[in-house]
Amino acid sequence: MAQSRLVRCLRALLIFSACATAQESKSAPTVTWEPAAENQIFPAALLSTVGVSRKPVNSQVLCEPHSFARIRIKSSAPLTRVHVEVKVDGFSEVSSCDATLENADQQYLIAPTIRWDTGKLAFVDQPVPTTVVFDVKANNVDLGEQTTHLQVRAVNDVPYKMTDPEGNVRDRADLFAAFVNENSPVVDQLLHEALKWHSIPAFVGYQGKTPDSVRMQVFAVWNALQHRNVKYSSITTPSGFSDKLQSQSVRFVDQTVRVSEANCVDGSVLFASVLYKIGIHPVLVMKPGHMFLGYYLDAQSHETTQNLEFLETTMMGSGRLIRNVPFSAPNAVRGTPAYSNFIDAVKKGDEEFRSEVSPKLRENDPRYKVIGIRKARENGINPIPR
Repeated sequence: MAQSRLVRCLRALLIFSACATAQESKSAPTVTWEPAAENQIFPAALLSTVGVSRKPVNSQVLCEPHSFARIRIKSSAPLTRVHVEVKVDGFSEVSSCDATLENADQQYLIAPTIRWDTGKLAFVDQPVPTTVVFDVKANNVDLGEQTTHLQVRAVNDVPYKMTDPEGNVRDRADLFAAFVNENSPVVDQLLHEALKWHSIPAFVGYQGKTPDSVRMQVFAVWNALQHRNVKYSSITTPSGFSDKLQSQSVRFVDQTVRVSEANCVDGSVLFASVLYKIGIHPVLVMKPGHMFLGYYLDAQSHETTQNLEFLETTMMGSGRLIRNVPFSAPNAVRGTPAYSNFIDAVKKGDEEFRSEVSPKLRENDPRYKVIGIRKARENGINPIPR
């Protein structure tokens, strides 16, 4: 009798379990998902804008619209709760976010904010392949993980024009300002060396109150770099390729000084770093295939293109110097070969801007730009920490 009751109880338990399983199967939503990550990232873009509050965007991406790592997901039931985890092997901690899919059968994009190891990103000197691991849960049910491949580009590569995942073309030429690093120890070294040649008594920024005072300070930097034997180099090739963006390799200021070579961008960001340090507002002037330097001759004009003087930095290293002989006094500078070479570079830069760049700016030609370093800092483009 007892055995009969036990059999009946077990049969009832099996029937209940089967019904519960059927009911759960019937009520559980069908959730499909796939990774939608970009296949390469640029440390220069990440590091120069990390920690900066971003403007809200009109986007269907849940959690972090600016994140490169996202998933596409769809549920057959409304109000499905989703938990997404992402890890970039070797370059980030596990990053996660939670979101709710409000509508049934609607595709959503979900992207966690990536917790980057910025110290590693800052010293990626060549492209590095890695993997991105996605793990997804829906209503606390594990949906498994998927892995995609990623190329981490060299930190020197600047993606100055790109197409985002939504197909929008984004101009990021302002990222060149991230290589203007007024905090680099090399800048203080150059300022110290510049003073020992006696071309100026001190760096005073705009306190000298005359355009000539500003010009002579720029010459002092030019002269110091000439004595460092920094010469023009045409190397600009980036470390990778993509048909969705344009990029260029840029040296950090310490790299330029160490190797004594500078392409047009290297020389411009090096000069801009030193000038910004002493309180002179520099600009980077871009045209197709070339960049040169500009600087304001007064402190009030920095929001316009008025009262700018320009410098063709590719002429650096082309003049004659009297080696290891300081100028006898600041007023003895003019008429020397070093100063004459500098003035020729100023004239060339001024002519280049007036005859080619300025007309294109008035036409709003997107290939021509004036990137003000002060404005870039205000917009959140900061020096890449190294």
